[in-house]
This record gives sequence, C-alpha cells and structure tokens, in this order.
Amino acid sequence: MLLDFCFSDREDSWEWVDSVDGRFSVAMCKKLLRLNRDQGRNQNMQWESWVPNKVNLLVWRAEFARIPTRDALVQRRIPIPTMSCPLCEVDDENLKHLFIGCGFAYGVWSFICKWCKVDPFCAFDFKDLLLLCDNIGGNKWRKKIMRGIVMVTIWVLWKTRNAKVFQQKTSRVGEVVAEVKSFSFLWIKNRSKFKNVEWKDWSDFPLYICN
Repeated sequence: MLLDFCFSDREDSWEWVDSVDGRFSVAMCKKLLRLNRDQGRNQNMQWESWVPNKVNLLVWRAEFARIPTRDALVQRRIPIPTMSCPLCEVDDENLKHLFIGCGFAYGVWSFICKWCKVDPFCAFDFKDLLLLCDNIGGNKWRKKIMRGIVMVTIWVLWKTRNAKVFQQKTSRVGEVVAEVKSFSFLWIKNRSKFKNVEWKDWSDFPLYICN
C-alpha cells in the first residue's frame, strides 16, 4: 500500500488538489459544485445591481418557472379553490398568462411602454420580457435602467397578485403603474450613481437621466 508513496522531511500540510496553488477557497468549491449542473439552461435574465435582491430573485425564479402560480400548485397536488387568474379572473393562471396574456398585465405593460417612450412590444414567452432592453438604443445605463424597470414591473405584478389572493385587495392598472414608478425611483436614487435624479423628471420619462 505504501510502495508508491514518497516520504520527505517537509512538515505535513493540507492541499486542495483542484486548486492551482493548493489552497482551499469557497469560490473554487462553489465552482466545482456547479460544474455540469447548469448545462442546458439558457438563462436570459441578468442580475441588476440597482434593484434589490428580492426583485432579482423573483425574476430569476420566474424564468425557470419556480414561483407558485396556480397551475404550479396543481402540479404539486396542492388543493386550491380555483385555477382562474386573480388579476383578470378570465383565464387559468400560469406563468405566461400572469405576466403576458392577462388583460390586466397587458394594461400595465402598455403604460410602462408609454412612460419609457418605447414601442409596444409583443411577448410570446416570459423570457421575451427579459430581452426587452435589448431593443433599447443608447449607452449601457439606458439598457440597465430599462432592464431594471421591467424587473420591478414583474415584481409589482406578483406583489399585486398576492395581495388579491391573500388579502382580497383589488388594485387598478394605474395604481400598479404608480407603484412601479415609485419603487424604481426610490431604488435608482439610493442604489445607483444617479443620486440627483428628481421625481418629477423620473415620473415623466425615466431614461432622461442617460441623455
């Protein structure tokens, strides 16, 4: 058992064999754990620093259909009173319907497009929402702001949906749009380099700060 073992006068020490310098690091460990784990995942979402982690996490989970929409609950054999969408109460709720096909959500997105002065978009899938900023011309920050606004809109729609389900609170499209404007203003002012942004200008046209 010790035939191929070479003894030396060096002091015994631990070595991390998967590291170049033999030192253990948490980053290297995480890299090994993720190796081959995410193959086949085509992720379109990009984490945005000026919006909070709770917003990033929701959008990340939604892209992989990991949020508890009513169709997802049924698939997990969780009994629910109805499958109908809480926001429009017309069709069954699933990820695509809630954020794209729902008439209520469509009204919200229409106002968001007018606010940002971008052409109305046609989304066929949730991932199309995440690619909306690719159609925005200009510098890097124009895309970052638009990406963040899309993410905040998704988060507010989910928040509005939950308020209807758990608190029986009904909101109007205009109220949801106002929340998107308010939250995005609060976060862009306190979590980015645009500390001098003014509410009046932001509420009129958010991309003005990149001009």
